[in-house]
Amino acid sequence: MKTFEIVIGTYEEFLVGYDFFDEQARLVQNFASHDHTASLRTLATCDHYVASGGADDRIIIYDFRLRKEHCMLSHHNSTINCLEFTPNHSHIISGSQDGVLAITRVGNWQVEKIWDKAHKGSATIDIAVHPTGKLALTLGEDCTLRTWNLVKGRQAYAINLRSKSKDAKSLSKICWSVDGVRFIIFGGKYTEIWSIETGGILQVIEHEVKVTSCIWYTTKKILIGYEDGNVCLVKLSTLKKTLHKVHEHRIKALAKYNDWIISGSSSGEIKVYNKAFEEVCKVNSGCRITSMVIIEPIQIKKENSEDIVAIEADELQESNSPKYSTKKRKLQIKNRSEEKSEKITEVNVPTKKKKKLKLIKDS
Repeated sequence: MKTFEIVIGTYEEFLVGYDFFDEQARLVQNFASHDHTASLRTLATCDHYVASGGADDRIIIYDFRLRKEHCMLSHHNSTINCLEFTPNHSHIISGSQDGVLAITRVGNWQVEKIWDKAHKGSATIDIAVHPTGKLALTLGEDCTLRTWNLVKGRQAYAINLRSKSKDAKSLSKICWSVDGVRFIIFGGKYTEIWSIETGGILQVIEHEVKVTSCIWYTTKKILIGYEDGNVCLVKLSTLKKTLHKVHEHRIKALAKYNDWIISGSSSGEIKVYNKAFEEVCKVNSGCRITSMVIIEPIQIKKENSEDIVAIEADELQESNSPKYSTKKRKLQIKNRSEEKSEKITEVNVPTKKKKKLKLIKDS
């Protein structure tokens, strides 16, 4: 059995997956999908769904139980910079280069709220949803940090980072701590630890090299990736830094799964380490990595011609929505009697572009 799965987005427009087997200490590629028509910029995951956003203005939702594309969302008109699912898996929040922030319900994939100018027309750079799912933070190109009340569906307040941060224009990512009290904002040569209790910065960590990635290692330590290929484990109580050389090129993504540490570099190299930062295995994807998510093992559901799959009743009702993929969907219905003969007919669904669903009817 695989321990976990690594999914990466690339500049070459591919979504690629690797299975990690700890007993054999190896990474095995299990899929490569080319559904986007421009580079992938961001990935998000929840339950059995993986969402990818690209420079082609589209968000593609994949169902990893069926190992297939589930649907496509096209309510943005600019590059998708960030995606984040809510912790209860009820919604997905997306932000784009033109400053649009949108909330979409998971399941029927209907857009429930859109802010056309979430950051006054400037790009929405990153999103971080609080562990409770009640609020979210967004980082904008207008150098503001905005708090959104997800219960009431409105902005709560905004903080001007120019007066708070040492290099506000370089800040690029936000990351909540598991405790939900602190969060990281990083970019340029600075990493800032913020607290919602004080509403300000607790600590500022300055680096000699540009920071390209950062995650919470524990509640007391953070793991930082640098442009020169090094990673640094920082103990927050003393700000003691422990440096490890892991890549030759800049680190584009970091992740942690149990005691395993996963890193991806701009050269396409993916490495897995143990908690002692000893390399366990590595693989080169052959593509430039832009984003990465880790997925727990999911039991793949095999499709059977006698089962109802792919489309639920509410999806059929919304099949005329432009948010859905233009690909043909097949609805297969279980026969009520094996003795009855079957006849295949074609039914036209009233959509923007006519789609054909093959239905099996009893004679």
